[in-house]
Amino acid sequence: MSTNGEWTLRSDLELFGIKLPERFDLEEWAASLRDKPAQATALFASAAAVIFYYAERGHNPKVADYYDALVYCTTNLSVGYSDIFARTPVGKLVGSILMTFGPALSGAALDGPRQQEQDETQKQILSTLQQILTHLESQTIDSRSPAP
Repeated sequence: MSTNGEWTLRSDLELFGIKLPERFDLEEWAASLRDKPAQATALFASAAAVIFYYAERGHNPKVADYYDALVYCTTNLSVGYSDIFARTPVGKLVGSILMTFGPALSGAALDGPRQQEQDETQKQILSTLQQILTHLESQTIDSRSPAP
């Protein structure tokens, strides 16, 4: 509970010993995952497995060790097929986050790091297309002008 008596996710997670930063920019965090997608996916799944394990142990008979938690978390990165299901609120939160971001992360991991050259190539293609459009538009205007 916050100091004014209202429920917040931050205060609820703090009951489980999970401290969130005061300021968290989701867009900035998501953009940072593009630089090293395979590493980001591995770290994301490993960290999620640790959190899931600590949340579920003692409450979920299917989660006997870290490896059971890792199986649950890694399957949630794609199809979500497993015989392990979250039973605690934090475990369900971990599963929801994994199911939301997991497919994009695992897909990006197979694509490799984003390359600056690709961005430059895209800019060059766009510039060339804009020049072609400008040229075509000027020809259209010239063809509509009356001949002297």
